[in-house]
Amino acid sequence: MLGTTVVAQIEHSTLTVAGKATIKAMPEEIVFRIPLKIIDSSYLGCSNAMTSTLDNLQSALQKKGIDKESIRTSNYSIMENMVYEEGKRIQRGYKGNVNVMISADYSHAFVQNVLESVSNLKLNYSINFSMSEKQKEELTKIVLVNAVKDAKLKALILSKAAEVQLGTIVKISYGMDTYRPEPFVSERVLTSQVSEAGPNELNLSPPLTSLFKSVVIEWKIN
Repeated sequence: MLGTTVVAQIEHSTLTVAGKATIKAMPEEIVFRIPLKIIDSSYLGCSNAMTSTLDNLQSALQKKGIDKESIRTSNYSIMENMVYEEGKRIQRGYKGNVNVMISADYSHAFVQNVLESVSNLKLNYSINFSMSEKQKEELTKIVLVNAVKDAKLKALILSKAAEVQLGTIVKISYGMDTYRPEPFVSERVLTSQVSEAGPNELNLSPPLTSLFKSVVIEWKIN
Protein backbone atom coordinates (compact mmCIF):
# COMPACT_ATOMS: atom_id res chain seq x y z
CA MET A 1 0.00 0.00 0.00
CA LEU A 2 1.54 3.31 -1.06
CA GLY A 3 1.45 6.34 1.22
CA THR A 4 -0.47 9.44 0.23
CA THR A 5 1.41 12.17 2.11
CA VAL A 6 3.39 14.50 -0.15
CA VAL A 7 6.29 16.62 1.03
CA ALA A 8 7.82 18.55 -1.85
CA GLN A 9 9.57 21.81 -2.55
CA ILE A 10 11.09 23.58 -5.52
CA GLU A 11 14.16 25.51 -4.42
CA HIS A 12 17.42 26.37 -6.14
CA SER A 13 16.40 24.37 -9.23
CA THR A 14 15.73 21.15 -7.32
CA LEU A 15 12.64 19.17 -6.43
CA THR A 16 12.59 17.18 -3.17
CA VAL A 17 9.92 14.54 -2.62
CA ALA A 18 9.24 12.12 0.23
CA GLY A 19 8.13 8.67 -0.91
CA LYS A 20 6.31 6.48 1.58
CA ALA A 21 5.06 2.91 1.62
CA THR A 22 3.51 0.46 4.05
CA ILE A 23 3.27 -3.30 3.89
CA LYS A 24 1.36 -5.64 6.18
CA ALA A 25 2.15 -9.27 6.92
CA MET A 26 1.58 -11.92 9.54
CA PRO A 27 4.61 -12.75 11.72
CA GLU A 28 6.05 -16.19 11.03
CA GLU A 29 7.26 -16.93 14.58
CA ILE A 30 5.40 -17.51 17.82
CA VAL A 31 7.10 -17.29 21.22
CA PHE A 32 5.87 -18.75 24.51
CA ARG A 33 7.42 -17.36 27.71
CA ILE A 34 6.96 -19.38 30.89
CA PRO A 35 8.22 -17.91 34.18
CA LEU A 36 8.83 -20.72 36.67
CA LYS A 37 8.73 -19.58 40.31
CA ILE A 38 9.24 -21.86 43.31
CA ILE A 39 9.14 -21.00 47.03
CA ASP A 40 10.29 -23.53 49.62
CA SER A 41 11.33 -23.46 53.26
CA SER A 42 14.81 -24.81 52.50
CA TYR A 43 17.41 -24.08 49.83
CA LEU A 44 17.70 -27.75 48.91
CA GLY A 45 13.92 -28.15 48.69
CA CYS A 46 13.67 -25.07 46.46
CA SER A 47 16.49 -26.31 44.22
CA ASN A 48 14.98 -29.79 43.91
CA ALA A 49 11.51 -28.41 43.15
CA MET A 50 12.94 -26.06 40.49
CA THR A 51 14.86 -28.87 38.84
CA SER A 52 11.88 -31.22 38.97
CA THR A 53 9.46 -28.65 37.49
CA LEU A 54 11.86 -27.69 34.74
CA ASP A 55 12.60 -31.34 33.88
CA ASN A 56 8.88 -32.15 33.80
CA LEU A 57 8.17 -29.24 31.47
CA GLN A 58 11.00 -30.08 29.09
CA SER A 59 10.01 -33.74 29.09
CA ALA A 60 6.36 -32.93 28.40
CA LEU A 61 7.32 -30.63 25.52
CA GLN A 62 9.66 -33.15 23.94
CA LYS A 63 7.06 -35.91 24.22
CA LYS A 64 4.78 -33.63 22.20
CA GLY A 65 7.42 -33.43 19.49
CA ILE A 66 8.80 -30.00 20.39
CA ASP A 67 12.41 -29.79 19.23
CA LYS A 68 14.91 -29.43 22.07
CA GLU A 69 16.54 -26.55 20.17
CA SER A 70 13.26 -24.61 20.43
CA ILE A 71 13.41 -24.62 24.25
CA ARG A 72 15.69 -22.15 26.01
CA THR A 73 16.14 -21.22 29.68
CA SER A 74 17.59 -18.08 31.25
CA ASN A 75 17.95 -16.19 34.54
CA TYR A 76 18.12 -19.27 36.75
CA SER A 77 18.45 -18.12 40.37
CA ILE A 78 17.71 -19.14 43.95
CA MET A 79 17.76 -16.51 46.69
CA GLU A 80 16.43 -15.81 50.14
CA ASN A 81 12.72 -15.07 50.14
CA MET A 82 12.51 -11.84 52.10
CA VAL A 83 9.14 -10.46 53.26
CA TYR A 84 8.02 -7.57 55.46
CA GLU A 85 6.08 -8.36 58.61
CA GLU A 86 5.22 -5.72 61.20
CA GLY A 87 7.69 -3.33 59.62
CA LYS A 88 10.54 -5.80 59.71
CA ARG A 89 12.27 -7.56 56.83
CA ILE A 90 12.52 -11.26 57.58
CA GLN A 91 13.36 -14.39 55.64
CA ARG A 92 10.66 -16.87 54.72
CA GLY A 93 12.49 -19.73 53.04
CA TYR A 94 13.95 -19.49 49.55
CA LYS A 95 12.66 -18.31 46.18
CA GLY A 96 13.72 -19.83 42.87
CA ASN A 97 13.19 -18.39 39.39
CA VAL A 98 13.92 -19.52 35.88
CA ASN A 99 12.53 -18.24 32.58
CA VAL A 100 11.65 -20.72 29.85
CA MET A 101 11.18 -19.58 26.25
CA ILE A 102 9.75 -21.81 23.52
CA SER A 103 9.87 -20.45 19.98
CA ALA A 104 9.30 -21.87 16.50
CA ASP A 105 7.60 -21.11 13.20
CA TYR A 106 3.89 -20.64 13.80
CA SER A 107 1.66 -23.65 13.23
CA HIS A 108 -1.58 -24.85 14.81
CA ALA A 109 0.09 -28.12 15.82
CA PHE A 110 2.97 -26.36 17.60
CA VAL A 111 0.59 -24.08 19.50
CA GLN A 112 -1.63 -26.96 20.55
CA ASN A 113 1.29 -29.10 21.71
CA VAL A 114 2.77 -26.33 23.85
CA LEU A 115 -0.59 -25.36 25.34
CA GLU A 116 -1.38 -28.96 26.28
CA SER A 117 2.02 -29.30 27.98
CA VAL A 118 1.73 -26.13 30.09
CA SER A 119 -1.94 -26.82 30.86
CA ASN A 120 -1.18 -30.25 32.28
CA LEU A 121 1.47 -28.71 34.55
CA LYS A 122 -0.79 -25.73 35.44
CA LEU A 123 1.81 -23.15 34.47
CA ASN A 124 1.34 -19.49 33.56
CA TYR A 125 2.61 -18.28 30.21
CA SER A 126 2.64 -15.30 27.88
CA ILE A 127 2.59 -15.34 24.09
CA ASN A 128 3.80 -12.94 21.45
CA PHE A 129 4.53 -13.05 17.76
CA SER A 130 7.61 -11.91 15.88
CA MET A 131 8.98 -11.78 12.37
CA SER A 132 12.01 -13.86 11.51
CA GLU A 133 15.13 -12.07 10.27
CA LYS A 134 14.55 -13.56 6.81
CA GLN A 135 10.96 -12.28 6.76
CA LYS A 136 12.07 -8.81 7.91
CA GLU A 137 14.70 -8.65 5.16
CA GLU A 138 12.27 -9.71 2.43
CA LEU A 139 9.56 -7.26 3.51
CA THR A 140 12.05 -4.40 3.91
CA LYS A 141 13.19 -4.85 0.30
CA ILE A 142 9.61 -4.77 -0.97
CA VAL A 143 8.53 -1.74 1.02
CA LEU A 144 11.67 0.28 0.14
CA VAL A 145 11.14 -0.37 -3.56
CA ASN A 146 7.52 0.76 -3.18
CA ALA A 147 8.62 3.92 -1.32
CA VAL A 148 11.00 4.83 -4.17
CA LYS A 149 8.23 4.21 -6.72
CA ASP A 150 5.94 6.45 -4.68
CA ALA A 151 8.54 9.24 -4.67
CA LYS A 152 9.08 8.96 -8.44
CA LEU A 153 5.35 9.09 -9.15
CA LYS A 154 4.88 12.17 -6.98
CA ALA A 155 7.88 13.87 -8.59
CA LEU A 156 6.52 13.26 -12.10
CA ILE A 157 3.09 14.60 -11.14
CA LEU A 158 4.57 17.70 -9.49
CA SER A 159 7.02 18.45 -12.29
CA LYS A 160 4.30 18.15 -14.88
CA ALA A 161 1.98 20.42 -12.90
CA ALA A 162 4.79 22.97 -12.47
CA GLU A 163 5.73 22.65 -16.15
CA VAL A 164 9.34 21.76 -15.44
CA GLN A 165 11.49 18.81 -16.48
CA LEU A 166 13.18 16.47 -14.01
CA GLY A 167 16.91 15.98 -14.34
CA THR A 168 19.27 13.63 -12.56
CA ILE A 169 18.86 12.58 -8.93
CA VAL A 170 20.98 14.72 -6.61
CA LYS A 171 20.44 12.87 -3.35
CA ILE A 172 18.51 9.97 -1.83
CA SER A 173 18.09 9.71 1.93
CA TYR A 174 16.33 7.14 4.05
CA GLY A 175 14.24 7.87 7.10
CA MET A 176 11.45 6.70 9.36
CA ASP A 177 8.16 8.42 10.04
CA THR A 178 8.42 9.26 13.73
CA TYR A 179 4.65 9.20 14.10
CA ARG A 180 4.42 5.51 13.33
CA PRO A 181 5.15 2.71 15.83
CA GLU A 182 8.40 0.82 15.43
CA PRO A 183 7.92 -1.85 12.74
CA PHE A 184 7.87 -5.58 13.43
CA VAL A 185 6.52 -5.09 16.96
CA SER A 186 3.23 -6.91 17.36
CA GLU A 187 0.81 -5.06 19.62
CA ARG A 188 -0.80 -8.32 20.63
CA VAL A 189 0.64 -10.07 23.66
CA LEU A 190 -1.57 -12.58 25.44
CA THR A 191 -1.20 -13.74 29.01
CA SER A 192 -3.34 -16.52 30.35
CA GLN A 193 -3.93 -18.26 33.66
CA VAL A 194 -4.56 -21.79 32.46
CA SER A 195 -7.07 -22.46 35.20
CA GLU A 196 -9.18 -19.54 33.93
CA ALA A 197 -9.02 -20.13 30.19
CA GLY A 198 -8.52 -23.41 28.42
CA PRO A 199 -6.41 -23.80 25.27
CA ASN A 200 -9.46 -23.88 23.04
CA GLU A 201 -10.78 -20.55 24.38
CA LEU A 202 -7.86 -18.43 23.15
CA ASN A 203 -7.53 -16.96 19.67
CA LEU A 204 -3.86 -17.53 18.92
CA SER A 205 -3.69 -16.58 15.26
CA PRO A 206 -0.82 -14.20 14.34
CA PRO A 207 -1.96 -10.57 14.05
CA LEU A 208 -1.18 -8.41 11.03
CA THR A 209 1.92 -6.31 11.63
CA SER A 210 2.69 -3.15 9.63
CA LEU A 211 6.07 -2.10 8.30
CA PHE A 212 6.43 1.53 7.24
CA LYS A 213 9.40 3.02 5.36
CA SER A 214 10.11 6.39 3.80
CA VAL A 215 12.72 7.77 1.41
CA VAL A 216 13.49 11.35 0.39
CA ILE A 217 14.73 11.92 -3.17
CA GLU A 218 16.02 15.19 -4.59
CA TRP A 219 16.07 15.86 -8.35
CA LYS A 220 17.67 18.59 -10.41
CA ILE A 221 15.22 20.63 -12.41
CA ASN A 222 16.26 21.26 -16.02
